[in-house]
Amino acid sequence: MTQDSDVNQGEREYWAGDGPRQYDEHGDRWEAMMAPFGTAVFDAVALQPGERVLDVGCGWGATTVEAAERVAPDGTVDGIDISMQMLAHARQHIAGLTNVTLLEADAQIHRFEQEAYDAVISRFAAMLFDDPPAAFANLRRALKPGGRLAFVCWRHPLETEWLAVALAAVVPLIGRQPDLGQPDTPGPFAFADGDRARRMVAAGGFSEVTLEPVVRPQRVAGDSADAAEFVLSLPESRQLLEGEPESVRAAVSGALVEAFLPYSGPRGVVMDASAWLVTAHR
Repeated sequence: MTQDSDVNQGEREYWAGDGPRQYDEHGDRWEAMMAPFGTAVFDAVALQPGERVLDVGCGWGATTVEAAERVAPDGTVDGIDISMQMLAHARQHIAGLTNVTLLEADAQIHRFEQEAYDAVISRFAAMLFDDPPAAFANLRRALKPGGRLAFVCWRHPLETEWLAVALAAVVPLIGRQPDLGQPDTPGPFAFADGDRARRMVAAGGFSEVTLEPVVRPQRVAGDSADAAEFVLSLPESRQLLEGEPESVRAAVSGALVEAFLPYSGPRGVVMDASAWLVTAHR
């Protein structure tokens, strides 16, 4: 039997290291890039004043704060995240809100109060469970009968414009692809296959599971040089360039600057990103 300490161990390690480091450096950028997809979740779940909400993988707490504002004055929100470091930022962001509680725990196995929530929301966290059916079953038990689930997860990386452009610029110079994870293992693109996302939610006992593609513009950077620097800061890029000579690193950097140049305008480098919006009911 899997021990609780072994569940989602890879994600525990990532969000104790590379994940928070990425946010220390680019947190405001990531939040701005993901905000339009959070809006898609809120539009779908249609929170009402007085409801109780669970925000899974709440991270810095931006979606938790917005949910709290939508269910105020009598509604409440619980934000749960596996990362102590991310929750430290969330605690700063919820300062002054009296209807928010933060939990440092794993939503896949945490013993929630049963039939307690009107809605469960998540912005780019649901694809990180190592046993999605078990995780969704746990979340389903936490929902009231008729309660709603709404989350977003990334589609295939080539469906997100800035990733596709970066890969097209870098891979020919390196001769290999970065490790973006396997489609059936926890990671950003675990639910890139929308049918798999639908199956996993249904396997957790949810009904009326719907799947909708959501395409939104993201401001990736201020200019093409900033975009290149951002891409090179990603853990996948650092891994791909590990051991490469400085000449190759310089060539990759130059290729990225050139690749992002056509997308640079008055608002900076703005490119489309693509996700799945998944909704379901208990």
